[in-house]
This record gives sequence, C-alpha cells and structure tokens, in this order.
Amino acid sequence: MLWLKGCPRCQGDLTLVDEGFFNQRYVQCLQCGHILSPAAESALLSRRRVAARAG
Repeated sequence: MLWLKGCPRCQGDLTLVDEGFFNQRYVQCLQCGHILSPAAESALLSRRRVAARAG
C-alpha cells in the first residue's frame, strides 16, 4: 500500500511495511525513513477508510 505525499516530516511517500519474520506491520516513509507512531498510523488508515466509503 502506498500513500503519496503523506509523510508528516518531509511530505514524502509512505508505504506499509510487513515484516513477516518479526510479525510486525508499520508505515514508513520511502524518502526519509520516518516511521509513523501507532496513533499517526491509525489516523492515516482511518482517513483512507472514510475516503473509500465516500468515493
């Protein structure tokens, strides 16, 4: 999954990283490497769900 210009630090593109070996999922910026906090990640995912329902 990819969010264009969604990074709060550099306005770069975000991607959902799935570390299968460690059983972790997190959202990370492709440009600066910033990892979103769990609160920011849930806000991003909830905005996406609302947009999907509206559109």
